[in-house]
Amino acid sequence: MEMNAVIDYIARTNLFNFIIFAGIIIFLVKKLKVNAKMENAAVEINKTIENSEAAKSESETKLSAIEESMMHLEEEVESIIAESDERAELVGSKIIDGAKQAVLVVKDNTEKALENSRMLLKNDLIRRASLASVEIAKAHILEELSRNADLHDKLIEESINAIEGVEL
Repeated sequence: MEMNAVIDYIARTNLFNFIIFAGIIIFLVKKLKVNAKMENAAVEINKTIENSEAAKSESETKLSAIEESMMHLEEEVESIIAESDERAELVGSKIIDGAKQAVLVVKDNTEKALENSRMLLKNDLIRRASLASVEIAKAHILEELSRNADLHDKLIEESINAIEGVEL
């Protein structure tokens, strides 16, 4: 019987220790608010994405405004063409032919220059918006990692697991 008493005592103390351990774990999880921190991190990342999208939208709006202002340049070019035609008629048909040829070349070159400028501006705005988005996201991720060492450790562990899962 003495052996059964010892086993019963050990079982009761192990059960008691397990209950205390489980209570400590539950207390720590609630105290550290792990779920809340993960949700806050997700909210912050979503805010960063929304900010990036807003920056992109703003860049597109600026691009549209620039394109609209360039449309007025075409009107001015057409106005200059009309004035040139009137003056050319006074001088003669030979000068008119030469002037029309020159105007067409100028118009073609102007349109090409406008298109090139438009593309350069568009590419520059997109590049700047992309760089700003990347910097914002990078800063946010670094901030989150510096505030939450467990998140940093988790990302490192996931990276190691992913590397170990790669077959060569």
